[in-house]
Amino acid sequence: MKKKTYPKLFEYRIKYNIGAYHSEMDNYHYYNAYNAEEALDFHLQMIEKNNLEMQTLSIEKYNPYADRWEDESEIMNHLES
Repeated sequence: MKKKTYPKLFEYRIKYNIGAYHSEMDNYHYYNAYNAEEALDFHLQMIEKNNLEMQTLSIEKYNPYADRWEDESEIMNHLES
């Protein structure tokens, strides 16, 4: 019997700040998602649901094998165009 394989979830963190008047205070939201696009979609849904205004600065994916965060921000530029 062959073992079922499922797509792996990764941990993403999205760096944001709450606007021009608070630009010196950056914060992070953390999401478990299959890819950066899905993590950004979760983030945008949360912003819309809570009627928030904020600037999304970057998206990073945690690499547990290298024990570091890797930049995935190019997805933001890809979705805007």
